[in-house]
Formats: sequence, C-alpha cells, structure tokens
Amino acid sequence: MAIERSNPAGAALVVGGGVGGMRAAIDLAEAGLQVYLVESEATLGGRVAQLGYMFPTHDCVLCRGTSDHGFGCTRPAISPVFMDHNLHPNMEIMTRTEIVETGGSAGDFRVTLRHNPRYVKVDRCTNCGLCAVACPVRLPSEFQESLVTQKAVHKSSPRALPNAYYVEKGDYCEDCGRCVEVCPTEAIDLGEEPWEETVRVSAIILALGYTLSDAAAMEEYGYGRYPNVIHSMQYERYVSRSGPTEGLVLRPSDNEPPRRIAWLQCVGSRDQKHPYCSSICCMYATKEAVLAKQRLEGVDCRVFMMDERAFNKEFNAYFHRSKKEFGVDYVRCRISALREDPLTHDLILHYPDEDGRPGEERFDMVVLSVGVRPPKGAERLARMMEFDLNGYGFCATDKFSPLETSQAGIYVCGAFATPKEIAETIIDAAGAAGDVMRLFHDELGKLPSSREFPFLSTGASDFPPERDVSGEPPRVGVFVCECYPSISGTIDVDRVVGEAGAHPSVTHAAKIGYGCFPEGLTAIKDAIEEHGLSRVAVAACSHRTHEPLFQRTIREAGLNACLLEMANIREQCAWVHPHEPEQATRKAMEQVRIAVARASALQPAYKVPVEPARRALVIGGGVAGMTAALAIADAGYEVALVERSESLGGNLHNIHYVVEGHSPPRLRRDLVNRVWAHDRITIYVNTEVARHSGHVGDYRAALRLRDGSEEIIAHGVTVVATGGQEARGSDRYLLGHHPSVVTQIELEEAIAHRLDEIAGLEEVVMIQCVQPDGARCDYCSRVCCTSTIKNALRIKLANPDCGVTVLYKDIITYGFRERYYTEARSRGVIFVRYNEDHEPVVESLNGRVRVKVREPSLDLPMTLEPDLLVLSMAIQPTHGTDALAKLLGVPLSPEGFFQEAHIKMRPMDFMDEGIFVCGMAHYPKFIEES
Repeated sequence: MAIERSNPAGAALVVGGGVGGMRAAIDLAEAGLQVYLVESEATLGGRVAQLGYMFPTHDCVLCRGTSDHGFGCTRPAISPVFMDHNLHPNMEIMTRTEIVETGGSAGDFRVTLRHNPRYVKVDRCTNCGLCAVACPVRLPSEFQESLVTQKAVHKSSPRALPNAYYVEKGDYCEDCGRCVEVCPTEAIDLGEEPWEETVRVSAIILALGYTLSDAAAMEEYGYGRYPNVIHSMQYERYVSRSGPTEGLVLRPSDNEPPRRIAWLQCVGSRDQKHPYCSSICCMYATKEAVLAKQRLEGVDCRVFMMDERAFNKEFNAYFHRSKKEFGVDYVRCRISALREDPLTHDLILHYPDEDGRPGEERFDMVVLSVGVRPPKGAERLARMMEFDLNGYGFCATDKFSPLETSQAGIYVCGAFATPKEIAETIIDAAGAAGDVMRLFHDELGKLPSSREFPFLSTGASDFPPERDVSGEPPRVGVFVCECYPSISGTIDVDRVVGEAGAHPSVTHAAKIGYGCFPEGLTAIKDAIEEHGLSRVAVAACSHRTHEPLFQRTIREAGLNACLLEMANIREQCAWVHPHEPEQATRKAMEQVRIAVARASALQPAYKVPVEPARRALVIGGGVAGMTAALAIADAGYEVALVERSESLGGNLHNIHYVVEGHSPPRLRRDLVNRVWAHDRITIYVNTEVARHSGHVGDYRAALRLRDGSEEIIAHGVTVVATGGQEARGSDRYLLGHHPSVVTQIELEEAIAHRLDEIAGLEEVVMIQCVQPDGARCDYCSRVCCTSTIKNALRIKLANPDCGVTVLYKDIITYGFRERYYTEARSRGVIFVRYNEDHEPVVESLNGRVRVKVREPSLDLPMTLEPDLLVLSMAIQPTHGTDALAKLLGVPLSPEGFFQEAHIKMRPMDFMDEGIFVCGMAHYPKFIEES
C-alpha cells in the first residue's frame, strides 16, 4: 500500500527532468510553491545532457563554458538549485520514479509514484568509482548511445544529478557483491526494494520531451549493418569532450579521421509515415558539419537536404556562415538509399544533382539526421491522466492555449507538445509555470522562496544568533577531508594537516573522514564551539558542489556564512595528479596555505531583504503584451500596460484567420475584454515610455500621456512586448507602383472582406523572402511561408481553377505545419524555387505585371503574367525599437530585434535583471509562440 503525504495547496508535480522540466520546477519553487520533479531515468538533464555544444557560440549547453574548456560538462546549470548539497527547500527531486496511478481533478490530484531502487544511497556515495572498477559486468552505455560499454554499476552521465552511482540490475547485475565489498562508505544496498507513495498536488506540468526516430527501422540506410553509418546523437557524443573519443571525430570501422562526411536530412521526418517536420534537424546538422570543419583539416562536409529550415533567431546567419566561412556544401536532394564498399567500408550514395543528372559519390562516414518522435510512455500516461494526444502521438493543445492540455489543471511544455528546440522549450516551461502560479496565486510565497536565508541580516528562526567576530583576531580552523580513496588515496592528508596547523592564524587543524557526511559536519560545528573559531577553511571538493553545504554548517554553528574559505584538493590535486602523490600533496599544502590566508582576511557580509514595488510595466498591447499582463495580474500583482496606439490588439488587427482554422478576431476580443475588465491592470493607450531608471524591484518610468503630460510609476519589473510589423517603404517588385502588386497582409484583408474579387482571379503569383531596401541583414521571418500557404489555400477554396504559383527559397513549415504545405500541393499550388543568383524579375508590360524566373528542375526560363502579384515582406521590429532599447539600456540583435541574455538558456531575459522580452519584440513568432 502506498504511503500518502499531505501537501500545501498549490503544490505541483513536474513530470520530466529535461531542460523544460527543470526550468518549470525552479520557477515554481522560487515562487514559493512545493514542487515534485519526477524523472524516470537516474539523472536529470534529459536529451540535452548528451549535447556538448551548440551554435552560434558553441558554448556547452549546460555549463555555459566555452568549447575549449575540455570537459564536455553535462551539469545542468539553468540554476544551481538542483545540486545535491544546494537543493531548493521547496523542491524534491525524484529520479528513477514512474507514475503508476492518478486520480482527482484540478486543484486536488492524487498521484501514486513508484520509486525504483538505485541500490546506491545518494547521501553516502562519494563518486570514488571503486564499485565500477570492481564490477565484472559490462553493458552498452545509453549515455554514449551504445558506442561504448559501461559497468553494471555506473553514473548516467559524467556529472549526474543526483551526483551518485547506481546499479543497473535487471538482466545485467549478477549479484556478485563485489561492489558492496569495495565501497568504503557502505553506500550500496543490493537488497533495496521499490516502494510507492501517493502525493496530492494541485497541478501537473508534463515535460516529457521526445525520443528519436529508430534509424535501424529504415533499412535502406544501412544503420546497424554498415559500421560507418551513425545517427546524429551518436555524432554528438563523438564531438563531445565527454564522449567516447574525447572530442575526436573518428570512423567507427577503423578509428581513422574521415575525409568526407555526408549528412542525410529528414530521416524519419517529412515522409508518408511521419509527415511532420522535426524542426531541429536542419540546424543540428549544420552545427555538426561546422564542428567537423573545425576539428578535421581538409574534411569535405556535405548536407543532403530538401529545405534548409533556419527559421529561428540567428539561425539563418549561422547557416550562411557555415557555407561561406567554413565551406560546408549543401545539396538539395533526398537520398533514398545507400550501399557499402565491403573492402573499404566506404559508403556510396547515388543521387541526381540540381541539374537532374544522376551520379554517385563515396563518403567515409554518413550521419543520419533522425527526426523527433513522441516520448516513450506518452499513450499510457494520456490514458491514465485522461488528456488527448494529437494524430502524431504528441500532446494535443489548442492554438490559442498552447500550454494547456485537454484536462484542466494539467499543462504541457517543450517538445511533448510539438518538436522544438531548447530556447522555445525554456519559454514554454516558464509559461506553464506561470499558468500554475495564476491558478494558485493565493499560495505564492507561503513557503521559503530563497535558499539564501543564512545570509540575511535578520537571521532565521532555525539558526542560532550570529556571533560577532569583528573585534576578534582571526582564529582559523582548518578541516581537511580524507574522502578515501578520492583524496587520501593520493594525498598525504596527515602532512597537509600538520603543515596547516603551523600557520600563524590557525587555532585548530584536523582531518575529517567525510566532510559532507553528518558526522563530518558535526565535527566542524563542535570544533567551532570548542575552540572559539572565528574563520573556517575546508580542504575538500569543489566550491561549485559543496560550498553551500559548508556555509550552512558554519552558520548553524553561529558564524556568518561568508567566513568560510574552501580549497579544492580533490578535483584540482588528487584527481589530476593520481600518479604523482608527492606533487599532489605539495600542491594541496599550497592551496591550504592560500585558503588560510584568505580566510584570515574574511569579513561578514549580509544580504538585506528589500520590499520590491509590486507592479509590472508591460510595454506593448499586442497578443504578447496582453497575455503577459493577464498572467502577472492573475498572479496577484499590479500591471501598467502601455500601448502607444489608440487601441489594444497589435498585429491581431491584421490577422483575420489562421491556417489551422481558428479565429484571431475572437482571440483579440477575448484578450482585450479581459484586460480592460481586470481590476489589477491599468491601461495607458496613446502613451509612450519617456524615461526609465532604477534596478530590479525598484524601477521608475515616466509615461508620456496623450495630452503631453507625464505620469511617474514605480514598478519592480519591465516586460518589453512591442511586437513587429510587415516591412514597408520598399518599391521592390513594383510594390507601391502597380495596383496588382500587394503584400500578404493586404491579400488577407481582401480575402476576408472582398472575397468576390479574389474568386474572380485567374492567376496569382507569390514571391517569398522579400527583403526591404537597406535591411540590416538577411534573416528568416519565420511566419511568412505558413501565411502564404494559408492565403493560397483560401484562394483555391474560393476558386479551384485559379492558378497559384509560389516562388520561394526554402519553405519554412516546421513542426506540424508541414501538413498544410502538403495540402497546398495536393490542391494544385505550384512551388518554384529560386536563389540569390536567379531572383525573380518583375516588370510592367501594357499595364499587366510580368514575372520572369528560372525554373531550377528544367533549368529553363519561366514567364508568368498574373492578375495579382503577392509579396511576402520581411517582418521587422516596430518603429521606435532603437529608441526604446537606448532608453532601457538593452542591446539589439543584428536583425534589429531585442537581444536576449543568452540565445539558448535565457531567451526571454536581458542581462539587466528585471527586464524581460516576449513575442515579436524578441523575433518573429506565430500567435501561439507569443
């Protein structure tokens, strides 16, 4: 029978420990709500933990270090609160846990969890690795994508969370007990049994992520039969510093560097069985090809693709850079099969070139860019929780409520809703957490919302009064952790203690067995009291993982938490010099000497809590601004919503329908009515922000009202939601000079209000990717292709005989929007590709528009005389974005939109805390993404 625990109202269950689940969990915990983070695997991090690098900076995805740091770190660094000794007090992490039963409804869900044993006690494991050395059993490594093997007792990744080993029993462990015999801390219990408990929560967030297409199921590519055919995630492990080759790209068949590598796109995507686009494949293939160019001198990298879907911020620039700067070659062709030369293990590809001539080429290695599939167990969980899945097996959501499932109180974020990349997943996760907060706004802040209360000058009830040591001479206590065998197996701890005790300011020096165990921490507190210590130096592990633990310990002993200094003698001495014990010991003694000197000069420091202004300033009254204002106001805070035009709605005024069939005007009316009726939202129309100053929690803004007067408001945070606009002021392709040349927005207006005119057209031509004169840079406006297809479909519905031709560079219908591209072709819409070397030529002849373009398949000129020429103009930042950026002191991106703090990990924050960006002010987005 399951144990049942009662929880405070507003408790939330987050299912999935990937990047989305972690972001949602920390947002809820920091808001003062109880959070249970459930992950079926043995560690947090999800699929992103396997990535070593990302574009455009090639930073480590999780530790934010540079690609040259040499460790391939997989420590999730969205926030340090997930670390074992620094866990947020409002959060409980449950790895190796699965949901077995659910019941109840929104506000009172009952969820039964089964905790599967790790067979290793997390609080006793010191990561010494002796168990793995002793284990006789080897099995394929899931983390390394089965490229190498690992022991039956292992860590899921080099820096797992929890940071401890676990035993893979099942079909592998032979119960020989060798790991138990060698464990110095008695952390292993092979008799551990699974157990169940029931938690009561108010809301559930599903962050299940995704799985990859099974490359072996597509036999035509030879995966599993040809050793030099690998899939994209295996390539990620090869180029990672924590991978099986420590970052070297080698052919699996002979461990030689490949001279020619081919990437095959859309493997398991955009086909009859899986007709959607996986969204992420194009750019990770581009990134991987660039990494190969950086690592292998003279390597030939070729990407075989249908469309290059570089639709996100800075993606297009990175794609062009890969061609021009690194020499990556792109071929527009879908490879249907390949074969192997059995003597050399080279791979032979047959394909037609862009002129249609067949040919064959040899490659040393082929990388399959496998697509995205729904996560494992999605169907079972959907039946259990009674929410709907869509036709592809992902979570079904509404376009205008993209984070809500069909079951009230259950939310979704990340790739479980639709294939998406890291930044969009983090935005989703923050939005889902915000939806939970607005539901239970009365409970916000009732639990401790900060892990930093040991530093507060006001103290806390569970801490003793802080001892004033300001007038005392330094009395330093040195504690050297033995941590056998990680430290004392290499370093002579007795020599380090003896040397430390001789320093002038040291009052007490001692070794402690395991400093992070309760007995070690107790020894430190007892010594502080017994010897009247006023400063503490601990020689043990990394500051990153253990400093919060020791700070809390000395605070519990009555010392200020800042009177601690640490020396890392494990990672920086013992682990890097395992075969040089004398030198490692000397280095440890020197580090301790420096730590003692620093500790002697330490002074108490405090963080004084300051009451913030409990109001948000939201700049922009479009769909993003109104949504942000409602989320903040529903959570219980005041909002000043500033719109410089005379009405709310933004671009929703120009959108009359969407390709999915929903009604944007109805959404606009609903949002506007809710905003005007909300008692916590003050609306300022015909108003601009004239001045802005202050810091997070205490901003001041001067609002210039319609009559020219100014109003000063105090606010704690600022949200920038100024949107974007269709580019105008250009005369490209006769726009503004011929009545038959219009933009997509003008066409949509005509379809919505003058359908009889559209029904009478005989031929329509649409030109994609029309950049205005003087554009800052070439970028993808993301929404144009789908907007073109929705208008083309409407024309075909009104007049099936009307000829519609779309001239395009790449069709960007990512995710589930691919179905509408397929539908448009089935209804007779013709798509003709052009490139920068052969752009369309538009001229006026006898009052009619004539369009000339070269048809690439036939390599012949093509002349069209449409009744209407429709241009897909680029989406630009709204007028005044430059001035607002200067006023707020925030940067702009090369495209002219607002520049976030980090393109992947902080996509909605500015570097200045307390200022955020959302919607089209960040980059062109669809309604549901805004």
